Parts: sequence; structure tokens; C-alpha cells
Amino acid sequence: MRTLCVEGWRFLHHSYAVVNQWQLLSLLKRNDLSLSVRDVPYFHQEWTARKGLFSPEQERRLESIPMLAPEEITDATLRISVPFDFSLRPKGRTVVFGTSEYKVVEERARKAPPDLEQLSRSDFLLITPSRWSREGFLRLGIPDEQIAVIPHGVDPQTFRPTIEGKAARDAAKLPGFTFANLSAMTDNKGIDLLLRAFLVVVEKHPDTRLLLKGSDDLYKSEGLLQRTIRGLPDGAANRLEGRIVYAGNAATMDSVAIFYQLADAYVSPYRGEGFNLPVLEASACGTPVICTKGGSTDDFMNEDTARFIESRPAETVIRPGVGGFGLEPDLDHLIHLMFAVMEDTEWRARAARVGPVRAAKKFSWDLAVEKLLHAIF
Repeated sequence: MRTLCVEGWRFLHHSYAVVNQWQLLSLLKRNDLSLSVRDVPYFHQEWTARKGLFSPEQERRLESIPMLAPEEITDATLRISVPFDFSLRPKGRTVVFGTSEYKVVEERARKAPPDLEQLSRSDFLLITPSRWSREGFLRLGIPDEQIAVIPHGVDPQTFRPTIEGKAARDAAKLPGFTFANLSAMTDNKGIDLLLRAFLVVVEKHPDTRLLLKGSDDLYKSEGLLQRTIRGLPDGAANRLEGRIVYAGNAATMDSVAIFYQLADAYVSPYRGEGFNLPVLEASACGTPVICTKGGSTDDFMNEDTARFIESRPAETVIRPGVGGFGLEPDLDHLIHLMFAVMEDTEWRARAARVGPVRAAKKFSWDLAVEKLLHAIF
């Protein structure tokens, strides 16, 4: 029986912690694996552990995983946290999970510069969830043969069309067509583009609504959203008032699934993403998607489930002194697609049928973990 220790984050709604916990739940189903964990300090000291994001039974299982004793050695160690730790374990395979939103791995995202010569001669593997993200680690100098691209997944029992979702939609009494976006509200998510496009849509359809879900305790998302609104043309804030519904609380996985089902379409005009899991989750819930063409979502969305926003490659400033390589979605095309999706009821109905089936069949967490273990061992 193989032994695996996962060093990472649990009991937090940061994307790395969410991915780690879904993977752990699937790993626990295996009878050919002995699993243990080491909890790693969160990236920011003010982040705190939070229970209740998963179901009580799921959290019981997550808590039941044994902690690896200091003297124990496993066949492989999988690290899934930030900053990335490229140091090698004394024995066994060292595996590091990482993403690069703008095709670069920033210095602050690494504990220390990787010893590339040592890594190339060692039993080391880098896991990343998309071909787009892979480019950042190639640019860092990780050899191509030591990088495995393994897409994330969804839990088909959680992210699917449900009676509860329909009931929540009916109870919300949304007056017209509803768009949604779940994100940190940071610049790479393209929220400024979404708001500019939405302003045009509501001129023609005043009863349209935009549901936004942020993460105030991790990213101060509401402040980022308000900053973006202040950067819009004069009078925009007044036109948006009452038409945007924002929530920034930490949400359970079940309530996230219901959030997707409240919308008629999910919109993600992102500039740079390592994967963009909400797009896949929304599609699994039967919600048609509009997302950027040319980025990470090309790996797992197609024309049956998404309309793609034309984009161009664009060098970007991630932060002062740090540049990256992203995409700039075409605002006019985004506007066109939002109107087109509102009008095309036949395509929306097909996307609502195909999305859940496709996600469950091709992108479940169990399948992702099967690919993960194959790459590691």
C-alpha cells in the first residue's frame, strides 16, 4: 500500500484550502492508499480556521485523517499551500501544487528560490491545474517532464441542479434576467469589465440583476468592489444601485451551489486565472457560462456549456515592479454575448442539460484524484 502525506491548508475557504479538502475527501475513499496530513500555517496571520464550510460528515472525515509523526517517512509528500516550498524531503517523492495566474511565479509566492539543478536530478514533481498555469512554472525553470497538468474537479453530489436551488430562485423573486460572478473581486477577475458591460445591459433591460459573491475576510472583496465602482464613469453608481446584490460572507459548499443556481448565466471576464474553479462549478449546477477565450478555462469548457469572450494577449503589472502575461477580454464582445445569452433560450437550456452531465463524467474530484495519484506514483 502506498503512503502519502498532504501538507496544506484545511478549514479555510481560500481556493487552495477548498481544493485540498475536496482532494482529501476523495483520497479517503481509496483502499490502496495510507493517507496522513500536516497542517501548514495560513499565508496571512489574520486568516483563521473556520468550520462549517463542508457538511458535518465531511468535516468529521477531514478531522479523522491522522497527523504524520515527525519521524515517519511516506512514499510521497504533496504540498498545497502558499508560499510554495520547493525544498526536498529526505526520502520519498516531493510533490508541489501551484498555480500561476499571469504565467509568472512571483518571488513572494516562493519560500525560497528553487534549486533548479537539484530539482532536475531529484524525485520531484510539480502539479498545476491548467496548461495556462503550466507556463509560469516553465518560465521559472521547472523542467517540462517534471510538470503534470491535472485539472480540478467538482463534487457531483454538491454541484448539480437541485430542488433547493430552484426553491431559492423562486424565493428570491428576482425581477428579470440574472447574471452572477463569484470571485475575490481582484483585478485579474475582470470585475471592472463585467460592471461596464452590465451598465450597458441595464440601459436596455432595467430589471436585470447582477449577483456578486466575494470573500471579505480573506480579500476585503467589498472594498475592492467599491473601488471598482468608483472608477466607473460618472453616474454609474446610481445606475447600478439596487441592481447589484453582493455578499461577502464565508459560505458553505451547499450555499455556493445554490448561489450558482440563482443565476441565469455565470460571467467571468477574467484576465488571468490558474484554473477558475467557479466556472466549472457553475456549469455543473446547470448555469450557462460566459468566460474569457484563450485562458485556463479553455481546458475544460466548450461551446456546449460556454460562450467565449474574444481576448488579446496583454502584458500586465501585477504589482509595482512585478510584471506578468495575461489576457484583455474585448468589452464590446462581452456586451454582445451578454445580450445574446439573454435572448438564446435554446442554447441556455442545452447548456443547463449538458453542463452537469459533462462535469460529473469528465471532471469529478474522484477522477482528478485518480489522475493525481497516477502522476505521483
